Amino acid sequence: MRQKSFFVFAILAFLISCSAVFADANDTATVEVNVVEVAQITVMPDLLTWSAVLPGYAGDPKLLDIKNTGSKNVTNIYAYVDTLEDEAVRPYGSPNSTSYAAGGVIVFKNETYDKFFFAGRLEWNWTEDISNMQKTGVTSPVAWGFFKNTSYEYNWLVGNGTGGYCNNTATQFAISDYPDNGTVETRTPIATGINCNQADENYTYCSVNRATAPLYESCVAIYKDCSKIYIYRYDKRSQPNFALCGNSNYIQAPSLVPFETHTLTLNVYIPLGIPFGNLNTSTFTVYATG
Repeated sequence: MRQKSFFVFAILAFLISCSAVFADANDTATVEVNVVEVAQITVMPDLLTWSAVLPGYAGDPKLLDIKNTGSKNVTNIYAYVDTLEDEAVRPYGSPNSTSYAAGGVIVFKNETYDKFFFAGRLEWNWTEDISNMQKTGVTSPVAWGFFKNTSYEYNWLVGNGTGGYCNNTATQFAISDYPDNGTVETRTPIATGINCNQADENYTYCSVNRATAPLYESCVAIYKDCSKIYIYRYDKRSQPNFALCGNSNYIQAPSLVPFETHTLTLNVYIPLGIPFGNLNTSTFTVYATG
């Protein structure tokens, strides 16, 4: 009996010894990862198409995401279209739709202000007299035309500055508050509430601050030879120096942190009297400071 007990005790001792040998164990290793500092944004989708839009109407709104796909915050986001390159020649009178830039009909709004502004619209000098137009709204009238916004048109007027050029602070801009119907009342542009006090070698920059004006809160850049005006709000480029306009603004000035998205709503405003077919393809560029 003692021999059997000794044998059982030996087995137990062996099992306890084996348990100690095969017990769980753990240890740690330190992991360090360093991410390179990269400023990068991605716009999605990368193709926007509007088809079969009737003249005098807007298209269907589309969303465009500006996503921070880099590794650092980005700030001071703005956007522009290449209308100035795509519509380098006065298109009025042309039967070809490609004479007009697609960027010139693009409007958009950001997440924080529920109002559409043109991304970069060109309007050209009329080059002939407009019936019933009164040009008393500026000191030295030199160019005039119509700002076209879907089915509405508004008569505008430019007064040239020193030496007959429109790239100095003496240049004036006036526009009617009333949609054009051919009467004197709707064809009497006024300059009240429009500040044209910044200029460079190419443009005079005007801020439209009259609340009743159709371009209220927009910028109007008048080209040096007085042949055209460029309408925008969220274009802060320095070449040309569109940031000189007091109404120019950022889409988003505060930081957009990595993986965060700011969504724009885009649409097209197709004016009356534009040729049918595809407009000259334009590029919508978004810029951010890293």
